[in-house]
Amino acid sequence: MEKKSIGFGARGTILLIYQFLAYCAYCAFTNFPQNLLSSFFGGTNVTTLMNLIGSMLGYIITYFIVAPNIGKIKNMKRVGIIIGLISLVFCAGVCLIPAEQRVLWCICFVCVLITTQLWACFFVTQLIGNWFPRRKGTVMGIVTMAFPLVTGICLGLFASQFFGMLATGKDFLMARVIAFSPYWIAGLVAIIICVFFLKDFPEQCGAYRDNDKNFTPEMAHEMLMREIEARKNSCWKRSKIWGCKDWWMQAVPTALLLACAMAFMVQIMPVLQSKGDALSVLAIPGFALMADGYNSVLFGLSIFACFGSWLLGVLDTKYGTKAAVFITSIIMLIAGGLGMIENIWCTVAACWMLGLFMGASSNFGLSSIVRYWRLEDFPSVMSGAPPISTVIGAGFPFLVSAISRIGLTADQINDLNNGVPGAVANYKYSFLFVAIMAVVCIICNRLFSPRGVAEYDRKLRIEAGLEPDDVLFDRLDYEKRMNAKSK
Repeated sequence: MEKKSIGFGARGTILLIYQFLAYCAYCAFTNFPQNLLSSFFGGTNVTTLMNLIGSMLGYIITYFIVAPNIGKIKNMKRVGIIIGLISLVFCAGVCLIPAEQRVLWCICFVCVLITTQLWACFFVTQLIGNWFPRRKGTVMGIVTMAFPLVTGICLGLFASQFFGMLATGKDFLMARVIAFSPYWIAGLVAIIICVFFLKDFPEQCGAYRDNDKNFTPEMAHEMLMREIEARKNSCWKRSKIWGCKDWWMQAVPTALLLACAMAFMVQIMPVLQSKGDALSVLAIPGFALMADGYNSVLFGLSIFACFGSWLLGVLDTKYGTKAAVFITSIIMLIAGGLGMIENIWCTVAACWMLGLFMGASSNFGLSSIVRYWRLEDFPSVMSGAPPISTVIGAGFPFLVSAISRIGLTADQINDLNNGVPGAVANYKYSFLFVAIMAVVCIICNRLFSPRGVAEYDRKLRIEAGLEPDDVLFDRLDYEKRMNAKSK
């Protein structure tokens, strides 16, 4: 028997780089326009509304048109490359369309949201599944580091460069092109890497699945066949899923946590700009990542996001997803409470706490199902989650932006929409909304019962004519004993 390698292999590492760069381009061209270009194209209400439209259309196209026909695609790599190139064309439009052509720019931005989602979040990720069927969680944990890094550190650097060029007399078009070019080039480099170094399956270019020479294509095929058969026999059909109270009690908070974090991340700059020059006390001259107050906050946010992803992941693994979601909900409640206080230090702390749970919250929907349901029921149970998380996730940025207009006069709102210098929103009530959502998360979390899932599972198995067993009950009892020993 060949010794299994713990690495990803040369080609596997190249695939990780491909996914990481694709995520960087996706994050930059969907996040930065909402954070930094909104004042030039009608305000955050307009850009977040485009985000809602684009995200919903992207979801519909991905999961109702592309996903059901995925088996008909003979060359996943080629289709991904084509969609990636199309997305880069629309990304270029975000940089090149004049501010006077607001409607055309908005249409282009919607197309960016659709195509980059299809490319980076679906087709590239499909390759990850083909190459790392048993290590996909580990791989995704690495490549998703692109999100906090781009949203935090890169956003601050982009803002400094972009507004710095505008201040020195560069026109709006040129400033956009120069500032966005590294991320556009990152997307292009990712596609070039895929063209020359990757295939749909590792065996097609002399590599191995999971970088394990013992893991043959026949074994992978057998795994796939077992998964397909398990899906057929699963008693957790969608109608049954939505009829389970405990499924809702875990699905709602996991969706709300992620939605609230992302709703603020796509407009974190307007949140900080609402505090005027007060952030300047955080600047560290000579250090590029903290050269001004905005960069300092965003740099800290990235650090907290990475740390939070690790810490809450450890808590999830050791004490269960229910406990981790409860702790995260408390953090979100504190963040909402701090943000309501009209004090610069409270706002900074609130933003950092949002970052603290931003990374981890994206994993709870997945880990809760793995933890509390059977492995063979995972695909069917998971299938009920996307409609909820997508609707909430797509709508919350627009909702948070709309709430930030509460208390403003008609003239102030008009100034915001027209990008008048000095015009700022009031995010006090947006943070109040987050605090309220945190209370909803806490209530749902306390009502969620893993044992209730096991009881419902037994009921479904009996109704389906399957043999009832104590697998889920035994798992809960074992975890309870392990947690008791660790205290």
